Amino acid sequence: MTAIADHTKIAVLGAVACAQGGDAASVHYGLFEPTVANLGAAQRALAAALLEAVSHGVAAPARLGVFGPSAAGLCEQFTSNGDAALKSESVDLFAEGFTPASFDCLLLEGSYRSIDQLTLLSNARQLLVPGGRLSILNEFIEDDSAIEISPLPNLSSCRQLATRLGFNVESERDLSASALRSIMTFEEAARHLIASRMADSSAEMSGSPQAADFEQVLAELAFAEREYRSTRRRLRLITLTAGEGGQRETSQESEDSEYARAEYGDKASFAAGEVAGLFEKSFGHAFDEALWHWKYEMGAGRCVAARSERGGELVAHYGGAPRAIRYFGRDALAIQPCDVMVMPERRTRYGKGSLFFKVAATFLEREIGNTVDHLLGFGFPNNKTMRLAIRLGLYEKTDDFVELRYPVPGIGDAEGFTLSDFDGNEVQHREQLDGLWQAMREHTTAGIIGLRDFDYIDYRYLQHPHRGRYSLKWLKDSQGDARALVVYKRHGEAWLLMDLICVPAAASELLGALNQLLASAAQIQGEAPRQLLVWITQGWASQLLSAGATVHDLGIEIPCNAWNPGPPSALLYGKWWLTAGDMDFQ
Repeated sequence: MTAIADHTKIAVLGAVACAQGGDAASVHYGLFEPTVANLGAAQRALAAALLEAVSHGVAAPARLGVFGPSAAGLCEQFTSNGDAALKSESVDLFAEGFTPASFDCLLLEGSYRSIDQLTLLSNARQLLVPGGRLSILNEFIEDDSAIEISPLPNLSSCRQLATRLGFNVESERDLSASALRSIMTFEEAARHLIASRMADSSAEMSGSPQAADFEQVLAELAFAEREYRSTRRRLRLITLTAGEGGQRETSQESEDSEYARAEYGDKASFAAGEVAGLFEKSFGHAFDEALWHWKYEMGAGRCVAARSERGGELVAHYGGAPRAIRYFGRDALAIQPCDVMVMPERRTRYGKGSLFFKVAATFLEREIGNTVDHLLGFGFPNNKTMRLAIRLGLYEKTDDFVELRYPVPGIGDAEGFTLSDFDGNEVQHREQLDGLWQAMREHTTAGIIGLRDFDYIDYRYLQHPHRGRYSLKWLKDSQGDARALVVYKRHGEAWLLMDLICVPAAASELLGALNQLLASAAQIQGEAPRQLLVWITQGWASQLLSAGATVHDLGIEIPCNAWNPGPPSALLYGKWWLTAGDMDFQ
């Protein structure tokens, strides 16, 4: 169950199980068959079904590993079953340093989190002998059409990831009806237990579950019950078999597959220094460890990486930078894919058997969609990657990134506007910036925009390893009021606007004034004025154009996630406010 993540909740459910003829180690659902009268009997019936599923056809003597909150209780029940041909023991699928190919069969019981799915299935594959069996009793989100984050994995992503990791789906059993009845039985029994404990004050003993603990678990059970009744949540028993290092040989996808024995992991599976060679061979320039730390540690970046095999070299990486956004006027999270790398000599396939597809699809399933942490994905892929991702069904297009070129003005004033330095150490400056952002967000409710409050500006520019390349300036009017915060940097022989925090309706006027002020400052310093460039999504470009500015195509398309259920591209098209600061992390 989703609610059994800590010892207190397990103790509550164990106490209820005992009251229903079970034992304190039995906190799992039961299998309610016609002859089953209570929860304890239903749990024993489910244990028997699990044992049959995981050991069917496995040659004796067999070694069974059990992982989950009821592992100890299940192992005891399996042992009491009297099957000497099967030795069961608890196993930690998160542990490091285990012996590969050491189990004939594995049972993963108890709802695991979506974010843990890659680690659990990857380690299970390594622990199993070729042809070994993995049975998963887990709750899944089956109906993921609504925007509602859940810690549970999507059923479709489990199937796809399992196949990608070299498992074959042997069978799948829907136990949702028994799960719903188990929840209702738990709820009723828990209420009776609460009532009896209230009547007996001596029952409230130190260290035992208290009334408040029961109420917390009851609230979570009620939520689960609602999800089961709506068919959003389902309980499935899925049995998989581990292939000989890959998918079925008869599969066309397998024939085109590269690195079927590749090992996948997240950013905890490798050290930053390990990615340097992959980075430099992929992008042709030096790896910047400080920039990597800023992006993936300070910025809580996410990734899926692949080694050629267990303990082998890194051969692929698909990263992402999380971003708090306003999604049509409400708070949400997005993630920007970046550092998409496949070792050049490994780029032998471009279909669904390719390393690129495997790391990309796995990343999207983990990170982007209606039920996971990040509702949206956005990015700035090169043309080749965009075309490939669209062909594979990973991306769809939502806009174009364009360049606005402002003419170099002659000598003149900027109608009373001035530029002055922004100081992030000054409380007043931080408050003024947050005020500008509040006004901007109120005028962008018809679109999608990344938060641009002080916390973001501080991280993005002031904490950046190469912060010295950015200029952060107030653009003030003749009354001395800050009308905008502008961030720009040198870009060849031009100035490139990185960020603009202001009311969008005023952007055209303010950019015209900024262009004039930058040109005047250059002339005062005896330098030739530089052209001002602005990169912006085409959907917002018209609001930024001032007299004489021209629009030029950058050849960059903005993608969205097409792999997982999420907001459709038609709804997102032309709605993103993205500038150079959203793209350029260098």
